[in-house]
Amino acid sequence: MSRAAGRSWLTPSAPAALAVLRLRLPAGQLQAVLDRPLPAAGRAGVARLQDARGGLVDDVVAIRVAEDELEIIAHGGPGIRAAIDAALDAHGAAHSLPPDAGDGRWRQLAAASSPAAVRWLLTGSAGAAPFPPAFLTRPAVVLITGPANAGKSTLLNAWCGWGRALISEQPGTTRDLVEAETVVAGWRLRLVDSAGMRPTADVLEQAGQELVEGARQRADVVLCLVPPGPPVGARPGDLLVDAKADLQDGPGAAAAGRLRWSALGLPGRTRAELLAELGAAVLARLRLPPGGGAPA
Repeated sequence: MSRAAGRSWLTPSAPAALAVLRLRLPAGQLQAVLDRPLPAAGRAGVARLQDARGGLVDDVVAIRVAEDELEIIAHGGPGIRAAIDAALDAHGAAHSLPPDAGDGRWRQLAAASSPAAVRWLLTGSAGAAPFPPAFLTRPAVVLITGPANAGKSTLLNAWCGWGRALISEQPGTTRDLVEAETVVAGWRLRLVDSAGMRPTADVLEQAGQELVEGARQRADVVLCLVPPGPPVGARPGDLLVDAKADLQDGPGAAAAGRLRWSALGLPGRTRAELLAELGAAVLARLRLPPGGGAPA
């Protein structure tokens, strides 16, 4: 019994580098869609998708799913998608196909927020993920807090790789929440720099400190930087980081279970290595496997 002809886009309509289409037609009509022989079942091939008169529509990768079905990977711009739709209407694939069990895979991949999320979806099971499934579709939020002049903005700039936040020796320079993104072991993180916590009569600085409380509620992880001296503004559950660790004497901070950070590096440890340790600690707190690989 022949199956219904038609097509279905498997990826969202938002502009993207690539888009994926499921196409079902009788084999003879299916062949007319491409400018070269159909690939064998289970194989893929590069081809040109053509309209009913043989005109070029787009260069595509065609995957032969069944005798009468292809998955077509095309360019994802809205103009190309519209041209493909018009061409397939003319080829007789005018009706949308009902959802297929495999369609959800492409939709999940299209919505993935980071390379590690894609890898997890390809090699693992989203339902069995040992981390909150929300991290498959959004970056984890990491709030950087602590007292004024602890080096919060310096850490954010180092982590995201450019001068996103203004840096000054004058306390109270950061008064708003400043966001930037970075990728750690394949996972995208949204870093949030915040106003330094200290007594102040400055109304704008006080307003900035009030924003920190709201940011705490939205954060998935809070890094509290601790410069030389007692912790200021730390809460239970925060990841404590000895900031400006090059100015602190002895290994006591490490023995207390704190992470260590210095923009200048530490003896035997470069700044990049210290950032990697911070990133690993954040991923561990989030239960995110490095690279997205399924845990052993």
